[in-house]
Amino acid sequence: MKIFDYTNPNHIRILKEELERAKRIVREGKVYSADRLWGNMTPEERESALYVAKVQDTKEFLDARWDDIPADIQDLIDLSEYERATDSNVGRSLYRGTKYAMTQDPMANRFVMSFLKPLNKAAIEDLTVGEMSSLNVKLWRFVKRNEPKISSGNSSLTADDYKAMQGRGGWQGD
Repeated sequence: MKIFDYTNPNHIRILKEELERAKRIVREGKVYSADRLWGNMTPEERESALYVAKVQDTKEFLDARWDDIPADIQDLIDLSEYERATDSNVGRSLYRGTKYAMTQDPMANRFVMSFLKPLNKAAIEDLTVGEMSSLNVKLWRFVKRNEPKISSGNSSLTADDYKAMQGRGGWQGD
């Protein structure tokens, strides 16, 4: 008698469920790490965080490890604001949406580059979750504003709506 039969669809389904469960457990095992966040922060971000905590001599702690900073100062700093988008589930989702827009439209790519310039960031991988969220909202407004409109009677359909009606992808309805 076989314990696992790779030709049995029920066994395959159960295996997939167990793999998803194992992946979820591993993901949940990754805990919030202040050391990792502080280590990934740029000197400007560190200085800003220390300034918010009203530290007089910020230079003293710029190169320090998180554990070397006194606990009373640590309590005043919210490091979650500085978490990289690629390190969180929400941020990764926003990152994928932005990357998709950049690959589909050269104007979107230029828009993203112009967004990064005043932030002194080289790539979207350097953005925090908050910055990525702001970029994503502004980018999709830009994309929607610049997409061609197709008039049909009294309504103004977007290109995605037209493609969906033609059965060529795009929005499929709710």
